[in-house]
Amino acid sequence: MKVAARNGSIGQANTDPVAPPHRRDSRLASSGAGMVTVPQDGRSARSPSASPLRGRTRTATPSATVGHVQQESPTTATYRRGEQVFAPGTGEGLVYIIRSGCIRLYKTLADGRSINVGLLGPNTIFAQEDRSDGLATGATAEAIVASTLSIVAAGDLAKLISASPDLASAVVAGMTRRLTDLQTLVEHLLVRDTSVRLSVTLLNLASKFGRPAKDGLEEITLPLTHQGLANMIGSNRVTVTRKLLELQRDGAVKSLGRNILAVDVGRLQAYASGSGPADRSSHDQNGSDPTAP
Repeated sequence: MKVAARNGSIGQANTDPVAPPHRRDSRLASSGAGMVTVPQDGRSARSPSASPLRGRTRTATPSATVGHVQQESPTTATYRRGEQVFAPGTGEGLVYIIRSGCIRLYKTLADGRSINVGLLGPNTIFAQEDRSDGLATGATAEAIVASTLSIVAAGDLAKLISASPDLASAVVAGMTRRLTDLQTLVEHLLVRDTSVRLSVTLLNLASKFGRPAKDGLEEITLPLTHQGLANMIGSNRVTVTRKLLELQRDGAVKSLGRNILAVDVGRLQAYASGSGPADRSSHDQNGSDPTAP
């Protein structure tokens, strides 16, 4: 019997007792409420120590193989915070369904910077780029909190959708969200404004990891370093630090210590639309941030 490795390779299963799933921080990962049902009839398996999935807990059917081989049911895998699901050149031919947690999908630019193309939550479907046209460079998917994914061969997705109306509905809703996110990303990249990209990212994080805080603010429970935020928006740490200070002076962001931020959603929405005070004060005459990469 074989099971899926996180990068699309195939690892050998054994009959060792299954390691307990990695615990999730209930503040950071979704509780799974309203989770769609993915048809699955499998048993737990764990890769041997030689596998790149050391300690990974997942479910695989006795007849299922993943990679370039068709499988009958999904494989379930858990990823710790910071672990990669796939990188450029891996993960092709597979479809990933987020069961819980959050996945950061990003592109690495030629100069080494990275930029998010999606912060994906439960019931969202994603996949590696199709490089058949020779133009796509591939993306990286990384768990930003402990996450559980269902993994299925792309050729089997249609059968799963036909067997689960809930899954079909989730696919449509998820693809609609992804399309909206990508169109918004293109718009913000054309504006070339670091304040806008940073504000949109903070709003996105607040919607996924927020909880009410004092003074009507929303606390983002996911720890965020300035470098981490820079990696999300294709900027650098110095620029992000300066922009955060501007947002703090305008009351849109408040530091709660230990890399925890609280945000004023209304003020950030104004910045995201290009009408906030920080937006007007930090632009040159053409309305762009001359220090942004």
